Amino acid sequence: MVALFAAAAVLGVVSLALLLASMSIGDKIWARGESSLQSYALADGLRQTSDDLTRMARLYAATGDERYRQWFQEILDIRNGAAPRPTAYQGIYWDFVVAGETPPGADGPPMSLNALMQESGLDPEIIVLLMQSQANSDALAELEADAMAAASSGDLERAGSILNGDDYHQRKAEIMRPINDALVGTYVGAAADIGGYAGQWQAATYALIATLALSILLGIAGIVVAFRLQPGGGSPQR
Repeated sequence: MVALFAAAAVLGVVSLALLLASMSIGDKIWARGESSLQSYALADGLRQTSDDLTRMARLYAATGDERYRQWFQEILDIRNGAAPRPTAYQGIYWDFVVAGETPPGADGPPMSLNALMQESGLDPEIIVLLMQSQANSDALAELEADAMAAASSGDLERAGSILNGDDYHQRKAEIMRPINDALVGTYVGAAADIGGYAGQWQAATYALIATLALSILLGIAGIVVAFRLQPGGGSPQR
């Protein structure tokens, strides 16, 4: 009887350990999912700023409206940490600004995209790819600035040639290629990690169920044995 209760107690301790292990694995799955979402957010934010710069440069070349040139510089300043970073900048922002509407959120502290990447805890390989993309985007921004300068001086043909030529499209692809590689790498890495964690969680859960069931059975068996060992236990009353 004592052995049965002792075994049930041991299995109860094992069940608790398995429960804690299962919870720890669940936390790892959650953290990996959060990390992959952050990777996607930073990569998509970099892609969006590149597209916003292209948009402002082309609008300025087409209209000569100085607002587009100012917004072009503001996009660069936010990305480089030289201007406050809007709190809702990861969502829809410049579409509202261009439409004359107030964008969501408020201004937060200046925070460069590079600093966001360094603080994110992303895989070094992903950070390298995003930094390469930003460097390519910075180089294209210089070309876009040349196009706006040409438009400002009245040379609209040169401005249009710069912003719509084959060289421009090739440079744009050089910005997007590392971003795409980062997105693919994030997906593949997250899928592999989460798949591994899911297998561990499933094994821990099955083991937990088995030990709990066995612990309960041993406990019941101990109670039955204890009852039968009592004087008159299990014997019919006369």
